[in-house]
Amino acid sequence: GDPGRAGGGGLGDVDVIITRERHRVHLQSCVEALRRFKDDPSMPLDLACEELRVAVRSLGRVVGAVDVEEILDVIFRDFCIGK
Repeated sequence: GDPGRAGGGGLGDVDVIITRERHRVHLQSCVEALRRFKDDPSMPLDLACEELRVAVRSLGRVVGAVDVEEILDVIFRDFCIGK
């Protein structure tokens, strides 16, 4: 399919053109994680949870959700608290 399109592949009859490369990359990551989750019903619970976490985080990067853990990672990495 067209790499700039999202649709088909279990998304119903939705056919959407993604105009920003960053959005396309994150949406593709979300879809791939959801597909891995869906395609392996015997996946251990911890791995299933991780696939869902990857999907949510990828989608959050498109819609602008803020993850507290990411903020803390940036603070500790960039500001070297405790040194």
